[in-house]
Amino acid sequence: MAVKANDAFEVKAYLNGSKVISTISTMSLSGYRYALNAILNWIKSNPSEELLLADQPHFTFRGVIEGFYGKPWSHEQRLRSLDFFGDFGMNAYFIAPKDAPWQRFNWRAPFKNEFLDLTKKLVTRGALNGVSVAVCVSPGLSVKYSDPSDIDAVITRYRQLYEIGVNHFGLLWDDISWELQHPEDIKQYSSTAKAHSDFSNKVYEKLLSIDSEIKLTVCPMHYNGRGVIPYIEELGSQLSPEINLMWTGRQICSEYLDISDAVIFEKSARRKPFYWDNFPVNDGSMQPNLYIGPIRGREKGLHKHSIGLLSNPMLQGEASLIPLSTIGEYLWNSEKYDADAAWERALEKVIPIISERASLRHFFRTSLGSTVGGDPAPDLRKVFNAGVALWRSGKIEASSEVFRNAGNEIISHYKILMTQSFSNQTLIEEIREWLGKYELGGRTLLGVADVLHRCTFDQEKQMISGPAGSSTQISELLDQLRAHKKRLFGDQIEGPFSELIAELEA
Repeated sequence: MAVKANDAFEVKAYLNGSKVISTISTMSLSGYRYALNAILNWIKSNPSEELLLADQPHFTFRGVIEGFYGKPWSHEQRLRSLDFFGDFGMNAYFIAPKDAPWQRFNWRAPFKNEFLDLTKKLVTRGALNGVSVAVCVSPGLSVKYSDPSDIDAVITRYRQLYEIGVNHFGLLWDDISWELQHPEDIKQYSSTAKAHSDFSNKVYEKLLSIDSEIKLTVCPMHYNGRGVIPYIEELGSQLSPEINLMWTGRQICSEYLDISDAVIFEKSARRKPFYWDNFPVNDGSMQPNLYIGPIRGREKGLHKHSIGLLSNPMLQGEASLIPLSTIGEYLWNSEKYDADAAWERALEKVIPIISERASLRHFFRTSLGSTVGGDPAPDLRKVFNAGVALWRSGKIEASSEVFRNAGNEIISHYKILMTQSFSNQTLIEEIREWLGKYELGGRTLLGVADVLHRCTFDQEKQMISGPAGSSTQISELLDQLRAHKKRLFGDQIEGPFSELIAELEA
């Protein structure tokens, strides 16, 4: 057996009639899972030659952290997602929902049997898919750092989890007060960084007494920026070097993650960053958005300066699978990652029925933009580029037809997505409100097409004009669209049609 790394594998496969004959060499069950992924992808390519492949991932830790504010994923969604995470080549799933009482508010109480039973099912499902399930505790809202009983409370929970198969734990200090709150802590620690390092080190020491192979990952209180800040420098200098330290990049939702910032962080924190990547998360003020596009803005070769990356997904678990698939491809091989090709493969994995996938593709491509760049509605932009150019050159009827055709296309796809026979009703329920705006956008295009049909073009003034009330009719259509609080279409529809209103009123 030539392979050495745990997730590495070698595979040889060939077709014998309708059968696949394969040989897999690997050091782990997770490596076996990824080899099966490779064989499946090879079969889908309609191979004419045998498969000979030696492969391994770039990043050590690759996965998801359910760390958003809002309603946590359901147990069923978590189970389903773990199957897909294995398909995506991921190996880590951290459970840390901000608004689950057990995670941040009631952390001193031992876990109840019901929680442990459900978590054990997740651990078992994860193991089948090569995914290690980690559970986090966030004691920072009420912790007394100098109190040994608070350390013991965290350890009690970790021990309960260890007994059901968890061996990686998260200790999160994010989104808490920057100042020490208790007189005893203020007396004992000269800084919050000292309190965090002391508490974390003591927790880790107790964990090692349970099992020397246990892993601990800490999210610092200050988790974004360039890394050159006193808190991180002090925390990194005192924290056990075996403890992972999380980082979101320059911003909380970083437009890009690059090697130069990773190097700065490593020097400051005395360890490589473990990225908490806030994409495609849509909690808080971002809830009107669906960040459905592929991951962009993550530098090739970043794995050489990072131990891993966890994506913080959307509240919509099923819809999150689309961008998460692209993240899995980037984490497996950042050098070969192609965002657009990865996104198409993601659609195929999550939506296997071709006709349904075509309609979802059209809808999703009105919401491709994200915190990490990309045109939100590239297809619609082409429609408007053509339609606006036509009305400004005096070809009013042709412009009307462009918008009419685009509106009818949206309505047609909307009807397919809303049929009761659609195969993934869970996804449709998650995105139903956005689909409502999608239909409204189609109706808006049809309404403007009707207005344009009644307009004329003054060749001398090079201006469009229409019957009385034309601008008011378009304004009412746009008001209806704006009244719908979900966001789609990027800067299309509203911007160009507002200009049309101005021309008609001139």
